Amino acid sequence: MWGYLSLLPAFLAIWAVAGIWTVFALAVANKSVNLNEGFPYISICGSYPPQSCLFSQVLNMGAALAAWICILRYHQLQDWGVTRRFNQLILWTGLLSALGTSMVGNFQQKNQKPTHLTGAFLAFFVGILYFWLQLLLFWRKKNLPQPGSPWIGPLRLGLCTICTILMKKRHRHTGRRICEDGGRDWSDASASQRLPTITEAKRETRNRFSLQPSEGTWPC
Repeated sequence: MWGYLSLLPAFLAIWAVAGIWTVFALAVANKSVNLNEGFPYISICGSYPPQSCLFSQVLNMGAALAAWICILRYHQLQDWGVTRRFNQLILWTGLLSALGTSMVGNFQQKNQKPTHLTGAFLAFFVGILYFWLQLLLFWRKKNLPQPGSPWIGPLRLGLCTICTILMKKRHRHTGRRICEDGGRDWSDASASQRLPTITEAKRETRNRFSLQPSEGTWPC
């Protein structure tokens, strides 16, 4: 069973990339957006029917898969001896990010902008916090099992840093909350952040029963 579940992160990546580009293609094909006026944000593409229906479906299913992966990760870290409080903090940041993704899809920018922006905040800000917490855990606890290649850790750090810098630049450029515009920097940051961590999550889930947790628990 766990062998099949290890494919969930890869399926989520494929589903999200294919779904978002399909929404964009439909918006261009039915002239909901005009490329001559600039490259449109995905929130704009997904605001008009019929692609708004697909946009909601793609993000809802993606949110469900992300929540499932976060729960599996919680149980994996629990088996490795990570204390309940810190493990639950990681879990809830991941679940809030998944909830925000669903809100972005269900409350389109054109129809319910405040709710759409709240979902964007949860999806991106809290989502990046989830990855920072994962990075912090593995840097502080060197005796945790470390599946995957040794360059995964530095890559995680680099991508988390890039995502954070992109959002700060967006905030300074607009002079207001970063989620008020929901732009291309977000899309680039999200894609660059999630793809390598998806690859690592697949390896870690597959190795769940092959790696034995160390004795004792950690204080964090």
